[in-house]
Amino acid sequence: MSLHRIAIRLVPVLVVLGSLTCSDGDIAEPPRPAELAVVAGDAQVGRINQALAGSLVVEVRDARGQPLPGIAVTWSVGGGGSVDQSSNVSGTDGRASVHRVLGATAGEATTAASVPGLPAVVFTATAEAGAQAQLIIATQPSGVAKTDVPLVQQPILRLEDEFGEPMGAGIPVTAATQGATLGGTTVVESDGFGEVRFTNLVLRGSDATYHLTFSAPNVVSVRSTAIQLTTAAAGGQLIITIQPSSAAENGVPLAQQPVVQVEDGAGQPSGSGVPVTASVSGATLSGTTTVETDGTGKARFTDLALSGSNGSYPLTFSAPDVAPLQSSVITLATTSAEGGRWTTPFDWPIVGIHMMLLPDGRVLSIGRNGTPYVWDPASGSFTSVPSPARLFCAGHALLPDGRVLVAGGHISDGHGLPNITYFSAATNSWASGEPMARGRWYPTSTVMGTGEVVITAGTDEDSMVVTIPEVWSNGSIRQLTGASQSLPWYPRAFLAPDGSLFVAGPAVQSRFLSVAGAGSWRTGPRQLFGKSRNYGSAVMYDDGKIIYAGGSVTTNTAEVIDLNESAPTWRFTNSMSFARRHHNLTVLPTGEVLATGGVGGTTFDDVSKGVHAAEMWNPQTGQWTTLASNVVTRGYHGTSLLLPDGRILNAGSGEGAGAPDERNAELYSPPYLQRGARPVITSAPSEVQYGAQFRLETPQATAITHVSLIRLGAVTHAFDENQRFQRLTFTADANGLTVTAPSSRNRAPPGHYMVFILNGNDVPSVAKIVRIF
Repeated sequence: MSLHRIAIRLVPVLVVLGSLTCSDGDIAEPPRPAELAVVAGDAQVGRINQALAGSLVVEVRDARGQPLPGIAVTWSVGGGGSVDQSSNVSGTDGRASVHRVLGATAGEATTAASVPGLPAVVFTATAEAGAQAQLIIATQPSGVAKTDVPLVQQPILRLEDEFGEPMGAGIPVTAATQGATLGGTTVVESDGFGEVRFTNLVLRGSDATYHLTFSAPNVVSVRSTAIQLTTAAAGGQLIITIQPSSAAENGVPLAQQPVVQVEDGAGQPSGSGVPVTASVSGATLSGTTTVETDGTGKARFTDLALSGSNGSYPLTFSAPDVAPLQSSVITLATTSAEGGRWTTPFDWPIVGIHMMLLPDGRVLSIGRNGTPYVWDPASGSFTSVPSPARLFCAGHALLPDGRVLVAGGHISDGHGLPNITYFSAATNSWASGEPMARGRWYPTSTVMGTGEVVITAGTDEDSMVVTIPEVWSNGSIRQLTGASQSLPWYPRAFLAPDGSLFVAGPAVQSRFLSVAGAGSWRTGPRQLFGKSRNYGSAVMYDDGKIIYAGGSVTTNTAEVIDLNESAPTWRFTNSMSFARRHHNLTVLPTGEVLATGGVGGTTFDDVSKGVHAAEMWNPQTGQWTTLASNVVTRGYHGTSLLLPDGRILNAGSGEGAGAPDERNAELYSPPYLQRGARPVITSAPSEVQYGAQFRLETPQATAITHVSLIRLGAVTHAFDENQRFQRLTFTADANGLTVTAPSSRNRAPPGHYMVFILNGNDVPSVAKIVRIF
């Protein structure tokens, strides 16, 4: 009886199985590949003989567009180089990926991915000529010399390896010339910093123009600028060793102040105490117009300014017993308050590659070489703060408690440290924390609404791309193992209003990262530019709104996105007047966005095409306005940072890509600082809770039209990793303002912010720094 029941129960099961698996006696075929699509890694730019920053990723799909796992994908390269796997199999998400190493030839390189029965898809990449060991003339020899008299300005050179690092001591560098005799010590060895200083070179020959050529073993020779050799004459002479600026604003001190050398009849420096007077015809010259020479015979002017009608004027320099000498021509233009003003460049102890505004208003600066420094804008003083790790090319953010968190660091180019390092402004000291799972070089650190910091991208100790994000939380580190994704170096990432991490670029495909649990990605909208905006700049210019401008090699285009929309999309806004990469976008107290620095051209860092004019973007109109120009070319490794007084600190550039090392900085006063008296905040709280009302005391309360909130900046590599802007609501009375703090942690993550008040002329106060928690 029991057997009979079992048989009856089995029959319908067999019938059902047959209906599922059989059709006219044939087994149904599994889904076939119908599409092979590029997911990530196209249109990258890299250096010859090195790995691309991002993985090349494809997805295999069936006829319904569903991902297919277990499909063999074959990879092949064109243009030299290699991939780490010639074939692999699509995973559960239908995707397969490889790492691509470029070949030894600059130009286009291709990588083809193929699946049997489908057309191959092709990734393109641009291979740029890699850096090589090089001689750099840091200080050119004198442009004028007398025969048999040592050059007044002796040349200084620097030896760098292919990664821009000093080559060290003991390498001989030889100076030579053609058509004349070169005397003095013509072979000098480099010191421990790869620097070569000639001290007594002398040219002997007839009156003519000559060049010096410098050479070293296994390094390409370099040639100096021209030297005009003349016969020494009795009576001495004046030599302008540094010409004044070629352009000046009416009444504004020259950005480049002149230096004049006084020589005696034998061509020797005159020594100290000789008065040198500057004058001009047709305009007014102000400042200290008579300066005495120092011990080297140089008169260094510091504050000369021209006033008068627009036109071209040379300065005339005179000294006792020598003939007067005219400078190159200076073009004078009437000052425009709407152009803003730049200061004369001032010394900075290192190349300011990383800049962070601290809660006490000082600035932490980190370079590739040398120790970090803290600069006090109030006094102009610098304090050395040696760090426990080399922090060049790390990511950084200000924590909710005001400490600086630095993620990663530098082993060598492309190879990152796993370190977590903290800096406290209160004690001017560093501390080390729990390290990350892998090293990171060129990562981005983003503060979230929870106060956690999400660390994305970078390359590790072996120069492999780190695909798994990590989250810092109260000193501990966890990996988002469910969110593996190859991202380019220093992704332009932002905290979105929904609490996710939005990666705006530089890749064309934007993405959202959820940090819940093991983490997960979802695809965002594609940029309209259609190519990687590598080394372009982006900033959150309003609550949940981002502008991304420039980049590639090179573009002036800009596009915006509003993350508050249910389905955000990129939209073009007006283009900048100048194509730029390595520039910086900085949000201002007015809500406008300032573009400074950068270079044009079609190579990685063409400093011969430096962009000096600042531009300002108005989010209401989408228009860019060209502003005043700075003096120093700031390309790769240039930085810009908004200060509490409303000025912008502009520094850095160099220590890489063969560019000059700019150990200096400039300050820019935007147009709003020339529009009249500033409102004043006489008191403000140091801390404010979310959604709370707080008081700002000000005698100009009834004239205030806006209250702006801007997170303290932390900028490097053309991107401020956490700066964001929003306006706060307020009511005014006779003595001050009652302001409402943000209520959403995702729109204002916990930490320190600058609070500005602005009047009807959009003139901002000096900011008060307030912690929101």
